[in-house]
Amino acid sequence: MKKFAINENELAERWGVSPKTLQRWRSEGRGPRYLKLSKRVTYLMEEILAYEMESMHSATWEKGSDVVLSQDPNLMSAKEISETMNLPMYILTHPNMRESLGIPFLHVGKLIRFKLDEIKAWMLRCTQEMEANGIKVPEEPHAQRRTLLEALARLPA
Repeated sequence: MKKFAINENELAERWGVSPKTLQRWRSEGRGPRYLKLSKRVTYLMEEILAYEMESMHSATWEKGSDVVLSQDPNLMSAKEISETMNLPMYILTHPNMRESLGIPFLHVGKLIRFKLDEIKAWMLRCTQEMEANGIKVPEEPHAQRRTLLEALARLPA
């Protein structure tokens, strides 16, 4: 006779985890859906199979619902913004630098993404602020890659 449900000990053995792990997952809202009658916890086989199928990965970079890739074509990675706007990569990738410089960014799942128009507006504001403080900004930013960062560093706190 085919089983329609199994208990947490059987599921723990099936997956090679401890029953305590399954208990913790239930308290965190993770794992397959379960049925609880009094103190007895049961997992329906169809829920287990559905959860196993959802947990399948074809590449190491994908993590189910952890990484949500946006379909917005205007969102760019730090590398793309760095190359396009001729900015040092570390001011885009380090959280403290982004925060201290006020660089606009978005969280897309666990990824950091940027909108090109927002970065351009941010750079324009920085340029205007630098010029207002008497810091000369070269007309051709590609001539000296670190010019913008050096100018930002010289701004009064």
